[in-house]
Amino acid sequence: MGHSKLVAFPLHRRQKWVEGIARVLASKNGEEANVFWRNTAKEILGQLSAYGLETETAEQEIRMLLRTVLKEMGRRNVASSM
Repeated sequence: MGHSKLVAFPLHRRQKWVEGIARVLASKNGEEANVFWRNTAKEILGQLSAYGLETETAEQEIRMLLRTVLKEMGRRNVASSM
């Protein structure tokens, strides 16, 4: 029997998900925003680990997701100020 390889669709490319997280995160300030992101990241890390991703790979996915969410928030800010 051959080996199989899990190929996950990168989190930061799940546009609807990125937009949803950005929308919720933008509605929060200070510690409330920090808590929301930490809880979201912790939940995602748990899911990715359950799928069999190595911790380092899962953490990298979460970092890329955060960067993309922050870019989306910036894009929304620019669009709303026009």
